Amino acid sequence: MTQTNRPGRCAEEYTVKRGDSFYLIAHKLGVPLRDLLAANSDIHPARLMVGDVLCIPREEDDSPQTGGLGGSAPAPAPVVPESSNADVSPDPTLSCPETEQYTVEQGQTVADLQMRGLVSRHTLETANPGVDLDNLTVGQRVCVPAENVPCSLPETYTLAQGETLESVAVRFNLPVASLLRSNPCLAPQDFEAGVSVILPR
Repeated sequence: MTQTNRPGRCAEEYTVKRGDSFYLIAHKLGVPLRDLLAANSDIHPARLMVGDVLCIPREEDDSPQTGGLGGSAPAPAPVVPESSNADVSPDPTLSCPETEQYTVEQGQTVADLQMRGLVSRHTLETANPGVDLDNLTVGQRVCVPAENVPCSLPETYTLAQGETLESVAVRFNLPVASLLRSNPCLAPQDFEAGVSVILPR
């Protein structure tokens, strides 16, 4: 069971149950998916396990919370985390503005960057020509755009090892609900390695 002391405020803690995913938990508890991922950045979305304890975030003000977790959500965090990039000078060799430049941290993969910025792999590839996204190094500077770049989708896609409903949605910039609607025979937990899914257009 993973339980880590995380910075910031938690409205409550939630213990992951069978069939849970970050998307389903966020929807069930009425919190933005981006905020839930940010509050639990030590847990990889593709490695969420039964028994993990998640921090459910709340607004930073000290006023009483009368609307519960379904109340107004705080503004989304910026794509570039200030804590890790505040003292880093902009890289003039990158084609993106300073606000979209990000320094790769220890253990981060391209999937982590996608989940942090909520962007597709195609968007990262377009913004970082010539960069091997599968072999990122600590301290490497990359562009993480604020907006997704649209791309043509294949009709079907076979999930690779470690991929989930959420990671496929992020990869192809698709709403999770659309993926589920286009694959009516699949439950959220059925999106796993080797399964072929229909990608909605």
